[in-house]
Amino acid sequence: MVAISLVIAWRLGYFDLAEQERLVGLIRQARETAWAAPLYVLLYVLAATFGLPTTPLSIVGGALFGAGRALPLAWTSEMVATVTAYTLAQSVGQRPVRRFLGRHHLLGHIRKHSDFLSLLRLRVLPVAPFAVLDYVAGLAGVPIKVLLLATAVGILPSVAVYTYVGAELVAGLGETGVARFRSLWIAGGLTLVMVLISMSPAVIRRFRK
Repeated sequence: MVAISLVIAWRLGYFDLAEQERLVGLIRQARETAWAAPLYVLLYVLAATFGLPTTPLSIVGGALFGAGRALPLAWTSEMVATVTAYTLAQSVGQRPVRRFLGRHHLLGHIRKHSDFLSLLRLRVLPVAPFAVLDYVAGLAGVPIKVLLLATAVGILPSVAVYTYVGAELVAGLGETGVARFRSLWIAGGLTLVMVLISMSPAVIRRFRK
């Protein structure tokens, strides 16, 4: 997805200096718009609730609002999405969710290990997509307080990193020479680290087998 996005941006001319300045201007204009933050939170909550990837949204938030402002916005969105997905799994959406996730490998694991530390590990290391853990926790009857506490702590590292990545990408567009490459290297390096961390559970399971 990143590679395709870069190719599209290159074909549209966004690597040209004039287009970069225009893009930075649009971002600054969006930051000053009153409804930008509420709209961002709403889209983030909907995406996280229905199982869409939240990493791009964290990066976009960092690019639009800066890391300091985007971090609480993204964190709040994921907390609200946890409540909505959990509530859907326990109420109106219980039958379709059970049909869809009834045999998910996390269901048995969470039924046996629904303590704070187990849920925290699943949040810090994204073993399953964000919403899947919420739905499975709802089906397994995990107390909402435990899930919210594990989510509040567990998502902080990834949200902080990805919002910072978005902010650094925009900072790189506004710089020239060495400063630009420094921002891009920071953004790329942090993204690579988070990708490796997210892949570590699968790698560990493969080595055990």
